[in-house]
Amino acid sequence: MKRSLFVLCLLALFTGCSTDTYVSQENINKFDDLTVKKFLIAELKPKAIAEDKKIYLSLISHFDFDKAVLKPQDIKELDDFIAKIQSLSGDILIAGHTDYQGSDSYNEALSLRRSHAIESYLKARIDESHYHFEVKYFGEKNPIVKGHSLKANALNRRGLVMFTEV
Repeated sequence: MKRSLFVLCLLALFTGCSTDTYVSQENINKFDDLTVKKFLIAELKPKAIAEDKKIYLSLISHFDFDKAVLKPQDIKELDDFIAKIQSLSGDILIAGHTDYQGSDSYNEALSLRRSHAIESYLKARIDESHYHFEVKYFGEKNPIVKGHSLKANALNRRGLVMFTEV
């Protein structure tokens, strides 16, 4: 299942998508939360990816409202991510997101804090000289789930991390 999901994500990277989300609101109930979260990676837009290069994705999806603190589930996710890339060199792209609550400028700052929290955690545990870090922040601009429900808000408070081997 994970391998199929990874292949779908790679296909999405190569083919692109013309909408903000890969799952429409009318079809969102057909997927479990994990699948929906993994679909939206287009905002990372990696540079040209050769077929023989390793690519790893990590979703940090447990940020509390108005917080940029990593939770234990996300620390475990990042530790698994680190274990996969530790012996490699490449680019690490981090993208932070928020829900719709708050002003645009506040949400951009909050999403940047979330990206920096992820970046700080990674840099404290890996040899920075092997990696080039790029930090992006989107505020509320790229929701993975549209709507203003508690569930939609929780899913939109996230960070994505992508490693591309160089």
